[in-house]
Amino acid sequence: MKEEFDVLNPNKAVSAAVFKYCRDRSVPLPDHISRHAAITERELGEDSEMMVSRLQAQYLLWTVRSLKAKKILEIGCFTGFSALAFAESLKDVEGAKIITLDINPETAKIARKAFKDAGVDHIVSLIVGPAKETLAGLVDEGPFDLVFLDADKEGYVGYYGIIMELGLLRKDGILIADNVLKRSLVVDASEANPHSSDKNACSRVPHLQEFNDLMATDKRVETFLLPVFDGLSLVRVL
Repeated sequence: MKEEFDVLNPNKAVSAAVFKYCRDRSVPLPDHISRHAAITERELGEDSEMMVSRLQAQYLLWTVRSLKAKKILEIGCFTGFSALAFAESLKDVEGAKIITLDINPETAKIARKAFKDAGVDHIVSLIVGPAKETLAGLVDEGPFDLVFLDADKEGYVGYYGIIMELGLLRKDGILIADNVLKRSLVVDASEANPHSSDKNACSRVPHLQEFNDLMATDKRVETFLLPVFDGLSLVRVL
């Protein structure tokens, strides 16, 4: 049987080279999106870790085009990097709509400026507030073709419940949930994992385990969990 352990990233140097190789040979990010990522990293420092990677943004751009999605809901906007990738995919699509949610008014200001500067603020709407409250008001906006979940990990199960209860994701619609393996702590939080000393990351583990177990057992959906980025769950509504 073919081995399923990681054969692509034997060490950090090789891993970095592999990611660069993939970025250079994947659908490119426009300059303004790459610049926004650099600004976020420079101005927000360690907090910029909340942003998806450049390769993941390329993946999201490619995915939206491949699915021919027109209506996207994002839970967890941060400074708008991933939403800019979605908007790049949809900027010339008639009837396109992106609604992105976040609780932080300060990062929302950065995102709104980015959307305006990129000329996509006519298709991207950013709503600030607790997502559980905001989602309840989106029934008339849905159903969406794609939902990207990248917010507080403690809320994943609750957000999913609201999405399904209110029918915010159409039949055959796709939910993409980010960080579902959380530095592999979801699988192994022992001392064998060098991230086990990160108390903040470890605190998210029970919530993500609950979410992953729900995705694996909920008969309303079909799930594929990928060991890429920080763990990516692809969920299709049946």
